[in-house]
Amino acid sequence: MAYETEEQQVEAIKQFWKENGTAIILGAVIGFGALFGWNYYQDHKERQGELASMAYSEILSLIDQDLADNTELASKVAAIRNDHASSSYASLAALGLAEQYAKDNKFTEAAEQLKWVVDQSNDTFKSIAQLRLARVQLQLEQYSDAIATAEAINEKAYLANALLIEAEALIAQDKTDEAKSVLIEARDAGDGAVSPLLQMRLSQFGIDK
Repeated sequence: MAYETEEQQVEAIKQFWKENGTAIILGAVIGFGALFGWNYYQDHKERQGELASMAYSEILSLIDQDLADNTELASKVAAIRNDHASSSYASLAALGLAEQYAKDNKFTEAAEQLKWVVDQSNDTFKSIAQLRLARVQLQLEQYSDAIATAEAINEKAYLANALLIEAEALIAQDKTDEAKSVLIEARDAGDGAVSPLLQMRLSQFGIDK
């Protein structure tokens, strides 16, 4: 639209801002707010990752020392679990503490750490945590739990070992026929690769490789 005078142009601009100014300002505020919020989130996420990494480094140092008393290690693992539960560092820390507990025959404590990792549903660590948990449950003579945990493992790379744990739980309960069937499944799941323990069990029950 053409304006005959400068005054008409100024009045048109005033009218436009009167009608649309609030929406324009609000849109700008929202836009800058979203940008600020995103940058803050990214900075916060990066900072949290750095803190989790530093905490895990301290935990690794304690694990490497292989101390007789795991009190300090357990405290630091509890802290990283609480502060950085969704990070891979927390799952790795819990797996490390569980291994230390298992070495000390503290299988109940080891099971608690492994269950926590499983509950995080982190695809990177879930299957290995389930496998270790099933083995710990065997040590605790929780055979039904060990079988249930092993059966929940669906990652192919761990299937043969999971089936072997099921067989071990059945053998411990004198369920020989069921154990033999599961051992055959474990043999077949390995695609030709048979672990020494599985081979021993296959030979013990007269199952040809």
